[in-house]
Amino acid sequence: MKIDASTIEKYQQILEKDPNSQVFAPLAEAYREMGLLPEAKKTVTAGVQRHPQFVGGLVTYTKVMRDLGELNKALDAAKRATSLSPENILAHQLLAEVQLASKNPKEALKAFKMVLFLNPNSKSAQKAVQKLESLTADEYDEEVFAMTKLPEVRLNEAPPPVAKKEEALIAKPLTPASPSKAMERMLSLIDAFIVRNDLEKAHALLKDTRVEFGDHPEIQRRMKTLQVRYNDSDEATPLRPLMPREQLVRERKLEVLQMMLRKIEEYRLQT
Repeated sequence: MKIDASTIEKYQQILEKDPNSQVFAPLAEAYREMGLLPEAKKTVTAGVQRHPQFVGGLVTYTKVMRDLGELNKALDAAKRATSLSPENILAHQLLAEVQLASKNPKEALKAFKMVLFLNPNSKSAQKAVQKLESLTADEYDEEVFAMTKLPEVRLNEAPPPVAKKEEALIAKPLTPASPSKAMERMLSLIDAFIVRNDLEKAHALLKDTRVEFGDHPEIQRRMKTLQVRYNDSDEATPLRPLMPREQLVRERKLEVLQMMLRKIEEYRLQT
């Protein structure tokens, strides 16, 4: 849109008549486009305070704060915008750019991958992901990317006895506040499948990860996002009557074993 004095005047008149109008967002954007950053900041800040849930206002606020070099405020606004509107591509694009400007390459990579997830044809996001992955690849062990041979699984062999401490961990798995290194690797592979738009593999691996690590917030977030693209119902598991502890431990082992068998079959098909 071409910005001129008449456009700004029109927005100003609307905002003067109704200070609660959401026209503050295009007015601040017009100020920003014309290089009037102090006016843009004053207008968008007042508007966001009145409309904290208005995604369009948060997006404009992010742009203005980014241009002013106030990256912490821009980052906070971009995060709020993506949280309120997970399908807003522009919000994720701005989040990625601000993370990059803030020298957070890992977080920028995640944001650019989300842009690709929402728009697989984005050339700028594709180039950004390729560049950031090449810059951060040395932080991961080579074994993560290697298709190593898994140990043989003997289905007829009785499982070894489980120590009491191990039983307690299996019976009641802990859900850590932050993902472990092993979980981060699994989530990284899932993100890679998503970027390649291979949603079936991403979905299957995500379910296996949930069996192994439980309902971690990072797993739940990706599961909800996949449901939008994959249209998976992910119905809740019906409640079952209480069972003896030994039986519960046995069922947990069986779930893990089934997960391992699925992975073995996938690796066998790929080799």
